[in-house]
Amino acid sequence: MTGLSTPQLPGWLASLAVLVFLAVLIRLWWSPQRHAPWLATGLLLLFNLVGFHWIFTSLHVYGLMAAPIAGTATLLLALYVSLFTLGAGLVIRRYRLRPLAVACVITLAELLRGYLFTGFPWLNWGYLQVDSLLAGFAPVFGVYGLVFLAALCAAWLARLKPGPALAVLSLHLAGGVGLGIHWTQPLGEPLRLALIQPSIDQQMKFDPAHAKATERSLLELLAVATPVSGGQPIAADLVVLPETAFITTWQQLNPETRELLQRLVDRSGVALITGLPLQDTRGWSNSAIALQPGDNSQWTYRYDKHHLVPFGEFIPWGFQWFVDLMQMPLGSFRSGDLAQPAFLIQDQAIGLNICFEDLFGEELIAALQDGRPASQQPSIWLNLSNLAWFGDSIALQQHLNVGRMRSLETGRPMLRATNTGLTAIVDAKGRVQESLASQAPNILLGQVQGMTGDTPFNRWGNAALLVLVLLAGLASWRQARRRQHDAAR
Repeated sequence: MTGLSTPQLPGWLASLAVLVFLAVLIRLWWSPQRHAPWLATGLLLLFNLVGFHWIFTSLHVYGLMAAPIAGTATLLLALYVSLFTLGAGLVIRRYRLRPLAVACVITLAELLRGYLFTGFPWLNWGYLQVDSLLAGFAPVFGVYGLVFLAALCAAWLARLKPGPALAVLSLHLAGGVGLGIHWTQPLGEPLRLALIQPSIDQQMKFDPAHAKATERSLLELLAVATPVSGGQPIAADLVVLPETAFITTWQQLNPETRELLQRLVDRSGVALITGLPLQDTRGWSNSAIALQPGDNSQWTYRYDKHHLVPFGEFIPWGFQWFVDLMQMPLGSFRSGDLAQPAFLIQDQAIGLNICFEDLFGEELIAALQDGRPASQQPSIWLNLSNLAWFGDSIALQQHLNVGRMRSLETGRPMLRATNTGLTAIVDAKGRVQESLASQAPNILLGQVQGMTGDTPFNRWGNAALLVLVLLAGLASWRQARRRQHDAAR
């Protein structure tokens, strides 16, 4: 059983629609009519309900939570996310803010949402501009810079005047020029890939009765992905399985399965990365390991997820009662280090992240800022995910767009290996080069070109955006003082 499948607008049209929607909200906050802010509240809540409807699928269909409770939880999440923009709207209305100040307030609201309570920046206004020309500014200011620019453009549009509309057009044209700038350069030879999408049904994935069948399916897909012709391996240098492809630790895995995995790797000469939980003296972790030829079934590389998901990987204080209403295999995981070593293969360095982690670009770039040698800095990002919890919903496309934004910010390609979709190869410009249809087992064969060098965002992170907001805030303050002075005369 899957969630609601929502038709997708062309990317540029969806980005434009979001700008217009935000302009409508700002226009309502500016309106003197008493009903206007209530209308804005209803529209924003509806917008977030549509954007997060897949939470209901996760809680009710897979978590077996009663539908009324799951529906209420989904509504509360949409309301929580809406509160940040609504708070910005109240400030905009109360102080009659002009476009520059509007952009500052909305950006600060999104920054707060992205950091408060470990952060929940999903569906942030900047991600919704990944297909617009404004995306050309992402390598400089990051996704929150796109929030600022989108809010500024929306405020200009809300004025319904030719001059501000021309400013919107000019800003987009400047972003288009930015898209043509190459901040990073190719490194070494392209890496051949086989990204495996096993499409294991979530209701079976964690059922012990189906564990052996799942392992057989994974081994069959791996055998297809690692063929040998005339004694020589073909097709791939690196094979990747998604997050928690295996649901037990490496030590608890069937010895025969471990042996077969190593045999496949030795026979084909490929490296294999797979997600699985691990347990050691420090506790449980949501992890990924790599097997290489000659490892003798003892993995030599490990990555532990750093940014954990509330309710999924740790239970916030006071919410055990809520988790008890679900029938999900939720864990209490420990967090890995912020900037962990990359996986080195040929002349490339693979920077791993697992599921939700790629929403935090400022954390990913720590691996580019920690002083490690250039040869060990990630030249390719790799995200392992399992979004089967959300069915065949817009969550899959939303998460793909998050990965595309990370590529735009850092000038590095992003590989996505997922259980049910969307498995894809994204180039250093955030363009999807190849992808698989969701909800079907398949193997994505392709190549990825690693990149080296720095974008401004790699060096400065959100510092450039904060400077932009500060300057815009000072300019707005001076404008307001000047208007007050002129009114007093």
